[in-house]
Amino acid sequence: MASSLLWDVDVDSVYQIIDKHQESIASLDVAIEGFMCTIRQLQYQKQTHVAEIRRCKGIITLAKRLPPEILAYIFEECVQDGWTRTPLVVSHVCSSWRKAASIPAVWSHVYVNFDTRDPCKRTQFWFDKAGDSLLTINLEVGNDMSHLNRMTELLVSTLPRWKALTVKSLMLQPVNQILQACNRPTPVLRVVDVSIEQEFTVAPDSDVNELVGLHTSFPEAPLFKSLCIRRNILPRGNIIPSFIKNLSLHLPSHQSHTTQSLLSIIQVLEGLPNLESFSLEIPNKHTQQFELNVAPDRAVNLPHLSSITLMGKDNIFAILPHLRVPSPTHLYLRSSLDYFQPLDVAVWIELFFQHAQITLLEIRDLGLDSIAYDRILRSLPSVEELRLHDCDVVDSTLRALNGPHGLCRHLRKLDLRWCGRISGRALVDLVRSRLAGDVNEPPYPLAPAAIVEITLINCSYVREKDIMDLAQMTVCRLIHNGHKDLCSKPYYILHVLLWQG
Repeated sequence: MASSLLWDVDVDSVYQIIDKHQESIASLDVAIEGFMCTIRQLQYQKQTHVAEIRRCKGIITLAKRLPPEILAYIFEECVQDGWTRTPLVVSHVCSSWRKAASIPAVWSHVYVNFDTRDPCKRTQFWFDKAGDSLLTINLEVGNDMSHLNRMTELLVSTLPRWKALTVKSLMLQPVNQILQACNRPTPVLRVVDVSIEQEFTVAPDSDVNELVGLHTSFPEAPLFKSLCIRRNILPRGNIIPSFIKNLSLHLPSHQSHTTQSLLSIIQVLEGLPNLESFSLEIPNKHTQQFELNVAPDRAVNLPHLSSITLMGKDNIFAILPHLRVPSPTHLYLRSSLDYFQPLDVAVWIELFFQHAQITLLEIRDLGLDSIAYDRILRSLPSVEELRLHDCDVVDSTLRALNGPHGLCRHLRKLDLRWCGRISGRALVDLVRSRLAGDVNEPPYPLAPAAIVEITLINCSYVREKDIMDLAQMTVCRLIHNGHKDLCSKPYYILHVLLWQG
């Protein structure tokens, strides 16, 4: 039966049908290829229009229509943020950016890395592009000092145009060599920042370990008022020029134990009668001990000092009782709750307040108890702004500020962060009680001033309702003050996260 079925099929007719279908497929393939060709042509036309749209948008984009001067200012900001290759990169973007990059001021920030290949040639190129612009010089000296002599000669040739100098070096010797070569007039120099990673532990009073180049450099620099030194030993008192008005000392330490002399700091300050701003900082996670080798009655009078910053731990704050500051002063005291603080810290602060007129006080992570804050507030009759960060402040302390007869009658701004023991209602009561606090209005001629701004960040017992009530009476901030705020610094954010974790 199977064989009969096979013989019933007309094979030739089947092949004819298959041939017709194959002819149809071939015809369709030709049609498809025609359509695909048309599609490709249409896609090309589309891409042409897209490119034209992109070109037109590029013509009207703000980045191209900005005046060259504004673009140049933006480029300068990029350089200041650490992107040293900005002038080279932006000059390859477009004609308008290239025009802005040709402005000499864009090239006025000169960064020199002594470890790179042929730094002299690169620096000369930068100087040529900068023209007659005032220069900001940033030097980084590593292990390769083969170019030091040639580079020093090249740099010194532009001394009259320096407005700022930063030298970061692994060793002390090249820094002294560079500074000693700076013996010509620098009429526009304002700031010098020196950083040395080399550490000394033997005979720190020897000239071999001293920044001697600083004493003889810049003999004619009428605008040179700000100096920052970053190294693990303090300079001697006669090293820093007496005309310095803003002094910042950073004392890093990579060893387990380093000891500094409190007397050395006093001697440095005694040689700076015009000092207006003083900062003494030990970086976080670094350790420095201070010898309390100063007689209790020894003090240094700083009549022009208006800002003091102390950052560190242990007995760094023991310098406070030895300072006499008659002018209105901003005081910044910063530490870390990772470390144990001496019990005398509160006493040192109170003794300092007896000879100072504090208008702004910032206490950050100092580890004082609530009783100490009560005493501190009673010693601040002139304070106008109070910043307490991670402090053990309680409601009873805040109530002492309540009007109309509260403490700190000039207080107008309050900044509280990570203060976990104060309540939102206590803050509302404080602000409300001082609403009629205009000191010139009856019925209280000496009534406290109104709180015009309050900042609250991560205070656990401040609720949403408290925030709303405060916002109806004053400016209430729930964020920090931008890139200048210490809390916005990456190292501080990391520290807080690690501590809270």
